[in-house]
Parts: sequence; C-alpha cells; structure tokens
Amino acid sequence: MRTTLPFRLENERLYLRRIHPLIRLIIPFILVIPFLVLEDFYLTITILFITLIIDLLLRVNFITIFSRLKIVIPFVFLITIFIPFYVGETVYYRFPIGITIYQEGLNLAFLLSLRIFGALFIFMSFFSTLTYSEFIGALTKLRIPSVLIGSLIIMLHYIPILASSNKKILEAQEMRGKKISTYWQNLKTHAYILGKSIVMNMERSEKLYESLKMRGFSGKISFAPIKLKASDIGILILFILIIVNFIFVINLELIYRGVFTLIMP
Repeated sequence: MRTTLPFRLENERLYLRRIHPLIRLIIPFILVIPFLVLEDFYLTITILFITLIIDLLLRVNFITIFSRLKIVIPFVFLITIFIPFYVGETVYYRFPIGITIYQEGLNLAFLLSLRIFGALFIFMSFFSTLTYSEFIGALTKLRIPSVLIGSLIIMLHYIPILASSNKKILEAQEMRGKKISTYWQNLKTHAYILGKSIVMNMERSEKLYESLKMRGFSGKISFAPIKLKASDIGILILFILIIVNFIFVINLELIYRGVFTLIMP
C-alpha cells in the first residue's frame, strides 16, 4: 500500500501547467461542490465523465489516481454499509432473522459512495497537475494565514517520511517470516505502524519548527509572483458557466434516458 503526495514533479511535462496554479486549485471546488450539495445522480455522473475526459486529453495519469483511492474503500464502506437497513420504505429484501434492506437505502448508499469517490477523484486529478511549490504558492495567493500554510507544509513533509518508514518496517517483518495475505490484514498492519510513527514524528516536527525559528523563520512564506492572465480567468468562467448550465438549463436526466433508449431500444 503505497502512500505518496498527489503532486507532479517539477520537471514533469504537462499541458495544464500553462494555466495559473490558483485556477487549477479552484476548478475542482467548482466541480465538486454542486454534486455534494445536490443529490443528483445524473449531475454526478456528468461531472465525473468530464473530469475523466480532461484527464485523457491532457494525459493525466488517472490509473495512478485510482490506485491511490484504494485506501479510502474501507472508510466509505463503513459510512454507507448501514444506510440500506434503516432508510426507505420499499422492501428490497428481508432476511429470515427480521433484518430488512430497503430500496431507497440502497440507492442512497450507492449515490453517497459515488459522490465521495467522485470528489476524491476530481481533487486528486487536478492536484496531480500541481507541483508542490505551485500548490503552496496558490494557497498564499488566496491569503490563507501563514501559520496554517506553515503547518500544512510540515504535515506534507512528513507524509512521505511516514510512508517510507511504514514500508521499511513491513519489509523487515516480511524478512523475518511474517506474511500478509489479505487487503484487510495489510490495512490493519499499516494502521498499527502508522499510529506508532505519528507519535515519533510529532516530536520531529516540534524540533524542526524550533530549528526553523532559530534560523530566523518568521512564519511568512513567499514565492515568485505569477500573474493571472485573461485566459486563466476565461477558463474559470467557462467551468462556472458549464456547471450552471448543467444545474439550471440542461435536463441531464432526459438526455441520459434518450441515450439509453437509443442504445437499448
């Protein structure tokens, strides 16, 4: 189970690098917030489909993104597993022991899972187009307090360290004969090791912060300014108009039903 930051390398070629980092940071929020607020299955599918097309056209490695999303599967499962048992009125299946699964609950659990995975996929798709410095620079452009950005930098600094430490410990355990045969055993082992590593690295972060203060770090972070171009603003407005049309103008359900009728008459 590999955990790495979703940012691209500085020398990695990417078509989206011409767009201002702040715009690439804002666009996923424009795409995600509507389908998190509105329980619309067709809107969710449409936005995910658009994101996937963008990934394909601009050569974003969505396969790597999907592989990173595996870690959230247990959490989404725990969030949605009980919904079909107490939400709804239409009985889908009734167990002999008296437990009932409702059709409305199944639909809600599926939609909730789709929205969670969809939101994570969209954020990781656009964040993977940013370098680490572009991400921090975009946050400073938003006038986020320096203390929050500084805390985030330290946290991001230790994520690869924790991942590397976990990997080394697991490899040492395997060399001593321990075998992990299932995904759940792998997850449980990672969680146990991670809990121990976090305590150790909290002490590291405190020492790092004190050493930075002794070297004159004031908490303010600055980057070479990158000017917003008219094309950047145009792209942002374009995405806003697309989402507004999907919500208020275009009847997505009617379009999908028409497509399904053509495919399966």
